[in-house]
Formats: sequence, structure tokens, C-alpha cells
Amino acid sequence: MNTAIELSKLGAYLSNVQTQLKLENISSLAKDTRFKTLEDLVIKLGYNPSDVKEVEEIIKKKNEDIAALREQLKFPSPDDPLTKEIE
Repeated sequence: MNTAIELSKLGAYLSNVQTQLKLENISSLAKDTRFKTLEDLVIKLGYNPSDVKEVEEIIKKKNEDIAALREQLKFPSPDDPLTKEIE
């Protein structure tokens, strides 16, 4: 009886670990996709994505544009974690 309970607990633990690994894999893929999209955007705008200063300028301009639009619309300004991560 005790062994059955332990096996059940181990099965549940294994299932939780597998679920966590799947979620981390999905998160990693999403992060890679965001980076690729940003890189594609930088290239499309005519900049070199390996030039960090140019990318920082694009992000700064984007943030200024968004801040101006939020000001016009009077929306609260949430922090953008992706922008902070890149900066």
C-alpha cells in the first residue's frame, strides 16, 4: 500500500516536471521569436542589428513614440520588460 502511494506521488512529480519543462521550452521559443522579430524589424528599417547603438536608438525612439501616444490617450504607462531586458 505504501509503495503504491509513493509511486503515485512520484508519477505526479514526474508529470509536474514534464509540464514545467514544456512551459520553459515554450517560453524560450517565444523569447527567440521576439528577438528574431526585433532583428528583422531592425534590418527592415535599414540598420545593422549587430550595431547595438543603432538598436538602442530604435528602441528609444519607439519608447518616445509610445509615450507620446499614451500621453495623448491618457493611458497609464506600464513598464515594458522586453525593452528593459534589451537595454
